[in-house]
Amino acid sequence: MDRTLRYHPLFDGDVCEAADWYDRRSPGWGNVFLDVVRKCVAEIVRTPEFCGRSSSGCRYRRIPRFPYVILFDVTDEELLMIGVLHTARSIEKWRYHRLRND
Repeated sequence: MDRTLRYHPLFDGDVCEAADWYDRRSPGWGNVFLDVVRKCVAEIVRTPEFCGRSSSGCRYRRIPRFPYVILFDVTDEELLMIGVLHTARSIEKWRYHRLRND
């Protein structure tokens, strides 16, 4: 079944903020981060059911080589990319604030 792919309005900002942080520390790493995120999103689109689920039911996919996860919600009709979160932060607390302010 084909799902509509939708991005939370702040998703791109999350990705750019992390990529900029990596580029400031080591030029070129921001582009590496962006490439890995693109590949992860493509994998999520193909097989969202293979990704982890937090205690609140939100799904996530770890981003290889970086301490981040992509958070998303999936239904039969839609795949919503919620954001990119550093793994040191609480998924549930962050997700609550993100979706509450949607």
